[in-house]
Amino acid sequence: MVSISHPSTASGAPRSRAATALTWLAVLAAALVTALVSAADRLWPGDMIAFFRPQLALAILLLFVAAFLLRRWIATAALAAMLMINSLPLFVIGVPTAASAGTHNLRIVTANVLFNNSTPERFGEIVAELSPDIIVTQEARYDWPDVLRSLPGYHLVGQEVLKWNSNLVLSRYPMRASLVADMPPSGNWLGGGPALRVEVDLPQRDRPLIVYAIHSPTPRSLAAWKARNRYLDALAQKIAAEPEGTEVVLAGDWNTPVWSPTYARTLFLSGLEATERSAWPPATRLFASLGGVNFGTPIDHIAVSRGVGVAALFTGPHYGSDHLPVVADIELP
Repeated sequence: MVSISHPSTASGAPRSRAATALTWLAVLAAALVTALVSAADRLWPGDMIAFFRPQLALAILLLFVAAFLLRRWIATAALAAMLMINSLPLFVIGVPTAASAGTHNLRIVTANVLFNNSTPERFGEIVAELSPDIIVTQEARYDWPDVLRSLPGYHLVGQEVLKWNSNLVLSRYPMRASLVADMPPSGNWLGGGPALRVEVDLPQRDRPLIVYAIHSPTPRSLAAWKARNRYLDALAQKIAAEPEGTEVVLAGDWNTPVWSPTYARTLFLSGLEATERSAWPPATRLFASLGGVNFGTPIDHIAVSRGVGVAALFTGPHYGSDHLPVVADIELP
């Protein structure tokens, strides 16, 4: 009598072993990435992964679903634990945040205008639409100083203290700018630009508002990552040394997502508070935009000193840059 093997018995075991092997390879890869991002304060690759926290959580969620459907229960449990670890930073704010305010008396915009932006006139339209009191710009090179000077009703500072500085500030009110002294290198191959300290004379106030305008080095290499961290650490120490009671705003392209330990360290060392209202704010540096949905990461920030309230924080529309403007409506005490 001829024995006929059932297909599920003859071929099911190899397929099962292959699925198990692939599942555990995925679990090990997820564990490695999770370990790296958990050590982002010490390891450059981990901090780079922090730029993509939502995508990492989504990838682990998909692996979790696949392991569950394949009934690999130990792998499912391991992925569930990693999903919790990688999702928590998207829903829990781990930094001091500014108090909410019902009204505002100052609107601040920070915008990386992109040095080779082909539609600079669009930025003028955005400014007219948003009507900010203070504008902090990055990458304002080449023709950009002339574009910014043409905006009606604004004073411009930055070039008088450093001719080729790409961090320029505009204000409706009189102001004075100086370079932040003794800062680590920035610009050139490191990216970024020298930090400015700007004193803005607002009406009916006894002392000026201090605005730090920054563009941190972009951490695309280990050396640049270290340079960015030194830049923000030095800046935080300068801000912490301001006289007690000074109202301070720190605005610009930090090249640091809200999920990076460097972002939290900058706030804690400086004594400033985040204006973000969510642990998962909208993307400001864009990699793609499909069907009105922006794909990117939030690296442009506005932080304020204690006592300053935030009535609103949002991103403005496209204007030809690879960054969106960040708009903060704040209430000075």
